[in-house]
Amino acid sequence: MKFQNIIAAVAVDDDLSEGVILAARSLAKRDGAHLQVVSAWPLLSTTIATFSGEAAANSAVAAEAITERNREGRQTTEQKLGELAAKYAPGAKWVLLDGEPADEIAEYAKDQGADLIVTGSHQRGFWQTLFQGSASRDLVREAPCAVFLVTKKFAESQKG
Repeated sequence: MKFQNIIAAVAVDDDLSEGVILAARSLAKRDGAHLQVVSAWPLLSTTIATFSGEAAANSAVAAEAITERNREGRQTTEQKLGELAAKYAPGAKWVLLDGEPADEIAEYAKDQGADLIVTGSHQRGFWQTLFQGSASRDLVREAPCAVFLVTKKFAESQKG
């Protein structure tokens, strides 16, 4: 099978990000495919309950502070994503989406006509998955195309 449009889906602070991008780059190079590096920033819920005039004033200040921290966090993530893409996949397009990662990346892959998504998987056990969730599992379920999962061992083999 030969791929034409590959998406490397990463969480910028994840230790598997480098391995994911390197694996995707290798597959893209092998097939002469177009490569994109993508991540997602979760939406901020701005609903804050207020119970009195004083609470409303305090809530407005808190909401403003939370919104500012969210904006700064998104900017930092966007910068890190650009740096990762430039370092490990020079020339690749990179995009920071807004929303739940699995949903947004799957929708983006569909819109872009991707035929492969490369992403990391920590292979957590039952209890870890129960309490922490599994973005890769969710992405596999939502993906409109093939998904290549990069494990820690595989990621380490890509570095050497």
